[in-house]
Amino acid sequence: MVVLKGFVVAAVAFLVLFAMLLMMRREMQAVKARVNDGRRRQPALRRLRQDPRTGVYYPAED
Repeated sequence: MVVLKGFVVAAVAFLVLFAMLLMMRREMQAVKARVNDGRRRQPALRRLRQDPRTGVYYPAED
């Protein structure tokens, strides 16, 4: 009976570990996809123009 309980505990621990690894793998794939997506789309550099009265910079219209 003790061996059976030990086997069940070990099996449950193995299944929990397996499930955690699967979840971590999916999360890491999602994070990598977000990081790679951000690297591809870099915003274009914009020229700024300073307002002489206020000193605030605004995007210049080309």
